[in-house]
Amino acid sequence: MKESKYYHSDTIISSSKYGNSYMYEQDQQQQKKRIRKLQWFFIFILLIGYVIAALAQTGLKDIELKATSEFEPTIKDAVKLNDLPEINDSVKKITGINYNISSMPLVSKYEVIAIDAAKMQNEPLTKLYRSLLKVGMGNYTTPYGEFWLNSLRTKDIVYGAHLKHFSSSAHLKDVGYSGFSDNEGELYGKKFYKKHTLIGEFNYKRNMVHFYGYDTVENKLTRDFTRQRYQLIEPVVTVQSHYTDSNKINHSIKLGYHNLKDFYKVSENNIKLNTIFNTYVNKERLFVLFDADYYNHKIPNDTFNDVIIKLNPYFETHGKKWIADIGLAATLDIFSEQTPRFYFHPRFNAQYDVYESIIIPYVGIVGGLNKNSLRSLSAENPFISSTINYKNTNTKINIFGGLKGNLSTNTSYDAKASYSAVDSMHFFVIDYTVNGILDNQYKVIYDNTNLFTVSGQIKHQYKEKINFIAKGNYYLYKTKNLTRPYHKPDFDLTFSAVYNLKNKIIIRGDIFVIGNQFALTKVTDNLNDELQPKLMKGIVDANLGAEYRYSKMLSFFVNFNNIANTRYYRWEKYPSQRFNLMAGLTFIPF
Repeated sequence: MKESKYYHSDTIISSSKYGNSYMYEQDQQQQKKRIRKLQWFFIFILLIGYVIAALAQTGLKDIELKATSEFEPTIKDAVKLNDLPEINDSVKKITGINYNISSMPLVSKYEVIAIDAAKMQNEPLTKLYRSLLKVGMGNYTTPYGEFWLNSLRTKDIVYGAHLKHFSSSAHLKDVGYSGFSDNEGELYGKKFYKKHTLIGEFNYKRNMVHFYGYDTVENKLTRDFTRQRYQLIEPVVTVQSHYTDSNKINHSIKLGYHNLKDFYKVSENNIKLNTIFNTYVNKERLFVLFDADYYNHKIPNDTFNDVIIKLNPYFETHGKKWIADIGLAATLDIFSEQTPRFYFHPRFNAQYDVYESIIIPYVGIVGGLNKNSLRSLSAENPFISSTINYKNTNTKINIFGGLKGNLSTNTSYDAKASYSAVDSMHFFVIDYTVNGILDNQYKVIYDNTNLFTVSGQIKHQYKEKINFIAKGNYYLYKTKNLTRPYHKPDFDLTFSAVYNLKNKIIIRGDIFVIGNQFALTKVTDNLNDELQPKLMKGIVDANLGAEYRYSKMLSFFVNFNNIANTRYYRWEKYPSQRFNLMAGLTFIPF
């Protein structure tokens, strides 16, 4: 094997060099032996000289010697060496080295199996059905039927229809015929465009009641004599925008008309325009509400008109934990029987999230003008007279504050207190000036009122099986001229619960509690008739309903109302039905 021509001087030593080193070591050892012998010889001579000197000093007298010499010792100057130490690197730098990497493929015996890429799958869409029919029958000869017809799932259009009938042929004890009939029909549709949605509705209602609040012992009357019927026709068109650009002005424009007639040829026509415009000004959002309301009321011998125009601009702003809006509402009321009136109402709402939506205090100051019409008043009390007096209610100011939030993911609450100053608040009392034989129709009276209200509600949901809602209100009225706030209860409570057992059995329960209230009744004393307040006791009504879903296409239900079987009065002279039940089924025809 050939010897490499490259080597390191410190690590490679030839064989000749090893021989010279061995001879050198032998010479060194011999020299060391000679030096040791000389050292012992000199030591021996010194010892002999020392013995002889000692013997001579003991035998000789003292001799004084004096030596003279001209030698003067001197020390030469030191010469400093300026040579610096140098380190000679014995490592020689090797140049001209070339490195070559020869790569060879490494073939693995393991074969990788390809995996398909993961894909996001949408949840399967629920199947839609075109129709739903619900029918039932109850005591007091109470048939019930409701039918829905809808389009299937589409991207650009939705339409449907809804029909309902609910009636009763009840004849309660000691009062007149109390049968009623509620009929409703609705057509609706939505058309979706790129930036807008067009919504159309057509509503029809025909509700019939009887003025059954009279004594049948003294009065024998036919059903037609006490009949009252309200018939409503209402088309509505709405256009909504869906701009995503904050520089655009989003808007909602709703135009509606309704015609309402009763059995005594009293009618009203109402055209309403409700608009909302909103856009961003810097970081704040500007809303502008503009409403126009034309109202025409006709009775057989008279007619009057009312025009209400409202403009309400306000700003909405928010921070990380708070949100607020502030504005001013201006309202013009042009009533045909009065001089035009201007109203200005504040608008302020603010809330602050103290801690993670658990505690959210809020305050506000609002107000507004509310129109009282045949439609609104008859919906609250269907036993009103056709010749009632109409005034609009003006809430000059409503100051409120409260707390709301979520106690947990399943529980939320809201507690609120408010104070309102209201001009021309409406109250219902029996009209003793007309139809003096029966005295069973109501009129409307108005009075300026201060109202203090405390309200609260709580909602709880347990594992999507139990939903519970409890809410209540306490009212404290202070009227200016009236002795009592007639037919205004001092409190009301509602408790509702729904239990869902595997989406197979659904049980619903409701308890309604209405506090004491006063009615203005006629009292005969010493052959004189006087109107005096009459205390009406509170009301407790408990209802229970159950539904068994046999399949997706068929289910059965039963409802129990007024379980306590009490005879209570919401309106003086008009008792309610006692215990009643209804049973029926729900199925999908197609």
